[in-house]
Amino acid sequence: MQKSNLWILMVWMALLVGLSADAPSWSGKWHVFWKQGAFVVQLEQHGNELNGTYQPDNGVLKGTVEGNTFRGVSINAQMTNYFVFTLSPDRNAFFGNMESGDWVAGNRVEGQSTALEQPVNMSHPLTTMYTFLKLGNQVRNGNFEALERAIGLLSLSKQQQSYYYGKRMALIRKFFQVLDLCTIHKYEFPSTMEGNRTTVLFHQAGTDNTVAVKFLKENSAAGWKIKLPSEAEIDAKLKELLHAYGLEELDPNRNLQLTNPRDTMRTFIEQNERWEKGGKKYVLDTLNLSSVDPAIWEWQAPLLAHYLLGVINRVSDFVYQEIPNNPKSRMPYVYFYHPIGSIVIAPYEIEGKIRWQFTPKTLESIESLYEAMEDVPPKVDMVVRSENDLYFTLKRYAKSISPLLIKKVHDTALWQIILLGIIVLLALFVSYLSKWITFALGRKFYLTKRWSEEMITLRFLRPAQLVIFSLILLNGAHQLGLSDFLFALIKTFSYLLIVVGTTWIFYNLISIMFSALQIHARKTSTDVDEIIISLSGSILRIILVTVALFAVAEVLHIPYKTVLAGLGIGGLAFAIAAKDTIANFFGSAIIIADRPFKTGDRVKIGDDVGVIINVGIRSTKIRTTYDTILTIPNNMITREMIDNYTEREAMRVDTKFLFALDTPKEVLDEVDKKVSEFLYAHPEVDHDKIILTGVNDYTTRGILFELRFFVKAQNEVKYSDIRHRIVTDIANMIKETGIELVFIQHEEVV
Repeated sequence: MQKSNLWILMVWMALLVGLSADAPSWSGKWHVFWKQGAFVVQLEQHGNELNGTYQPDNGVLKGTVEGNTFRGVSINAQMTNYFVFTLSPDRNAFFGNMESGDWVAGNRVEGQSTALEQPVNMSHPLTTMYTFLKLGNQVRNGNFEALERAIGLLSLSKQQQSYYYGKRMALIRKFFQVLDLCTIHKYEFPSTMEGNRTTVLFHQAGTDNTVAVKFLKENSAAGWKIKLPSEAEIDAKLKELLHAYGLEELDPNRNLQLTNPRDTMRTFIEQNERWEKGGKKYVLDTLNLSSVDPAIWEWQAPLLAHYLLGVINRVSDFVYQEIPNNPKSRMPYVYFYHPIGSIVIAPYEIEGKIRWQFTPKTLESIESLYEAMEDVPPKVDMVVRSENDLYFTLKRYAKSISPLLIKKVHDTALWQIILLGIIVLLALFVSYLSKWITFALGRKFYLTKRWSEEMITLRFLRPAQLVIFSLILLNGAHQLGLSDFLFALIKTFSYLLIVVGTTWIFYNLISIMFSALQIHARKTSTDVDEIIISLSGSILRIILVTVALFAVAEVLHIPYKTVLAGLGIGGLAFAIAAKDTIANFFGSAIIIADRPFKTGDRVKIGDDVGVIINVGIRSTKIRTTYDTILTIPNNMITREMIDNYTEREAMRVDTKFLFALDTPKEVLDEVDKKVSEFLYAHPEVDHDKIILTGVNDYTTRGILFELRFFVKAQNEVKYSDIRHRIVTDIANMIKETGIELVFIQHEEVV
């Protein structure tokens, strides 16, 4: 009994441990959104009890957890509100409603926020403004922890302090938008400060509008703060600035349209942080890649973006508001000068719209500029993206071995040349090892089991080696950061080999597949199967070769699309020139529809007799009685009389005997009767078909006695054997009656 209780207790404890291990945890940091804005929640769970705080507003959350549901209350200086939140299945998000009717959604935050790393400097109006703008930019970019720190930089009136959270946040957001519509210059701030109050005037680029921002120093310990204007003043100024740019309101994603230099810089930096989450496309949109070979955009563009970001992060500590945002300006903006190269953003017309992008000249010199500044500590920590990680790892390792390895020969470093040679050797070695795999797979097919090694090598091994070699070379070179010219050359060469090898393999696979289908079709009773399979195989091969030619044209940048567009204009001329080909194609369609023969049938087409061996999309091939291959265009076949010998049920025999002119009529009647009875009684004569015997004519040479009957034979060999035996038997029968035979004449089989 004690043992059983012990077992029950152990099972019960195991269940408790398992359930507790699987229980959802709400502990951690969350970004929470509702219709009035966003805030940051920090939760801590102990069993079923859950407590937390949220900022801004110094709010408190507390409640209990039941399964995936958190029921509790939110308390701050303005109100108390009850809520019910439900955790998502992946436990990284929740959704719920407040007692007031507002919806609430949150997602779990992983890692340290950059807002907490941003130092707050209030020692001067300039540092206060720059800190506020940086934190505001972070809030706009989704780092909501920055909101609480940004509020600490503002001096609010008693009325503004009494606003509930949502209204206060909306007011601060509008004030940031006012500043964001201006261009901030450091030299506009006074260099020395006297007293505890000052005003700085900011300008809206391209207009006469200005914004006066007041700074005050409440006490020496707190430092300088920005005096937040009244709600009416902010609304009026925001409306004025928007109207000057022809806007009614600000679209939070308007920067993605790249309508000014600031939008381009902001998009480039912000979307770099979201590279893996769809930001890559927007980053590349900021780069004018017109001077980069389109064949290597996929590889080169991310690397150029990394170089550009690396230089920007080393140049200076700036805010977006320093960069002009006048949408009407067409003057290129120079962000940075350097003897090696500059960083310039200029307007370009793209699809009928003006888009500001980093210039081609900037991208041409950015690698050299990055290498010249690589040892300068960046203002912001950079994360090397996964697609470039191996390149920079190899580069650092080569540099640590010897500075000579990073010396360049025609824009390519020595370490890159050495590794490229190793990759070529590796690709050759691996492609050679692939022969055993190719032979093993080749033997798997029923139709290739009897192939010789030479045939498998020609049809599969060689193209497989081309593809494997090209893939290894291409992917290896992709990681080396080679110069544009060298990588474009390698990529073009590799793609050509891949197209040739792949087409080669699939062409042979099509042959194998349709050969197998032909074998299966011969076992069916449907006559048309073999013809359809043959035509389908021909069409598929033509499509494959056509696609391969287009792929080669794409790789070599041949403007085939223009040629194809021109076919619409020259379509009539093309149709006239290709009328025979088109006629042959429709001829093959008629053959499929009418089914006059199938592969293997013995036919007579016009004056030609032979066996059908293949029906293609253009022509039909027959093996003649002379054992030659005759190719007849399909459109000619449809115009000729087709006599299908294979479809007959029996083969006809026409035989003539020439008797002496003095043969009595009684003897002729007797011979006619005996021969007729013989044929009707013979088992190999088709009695359901006509049997004719008797005198046909009197000639100067003798009496013509003719026989016509059908024998049960479907091929020439059997027909010849039966005819021989029947004719000789009839000849003996005639001789026994004493009739003198002048000669015997046989006609060809029909």
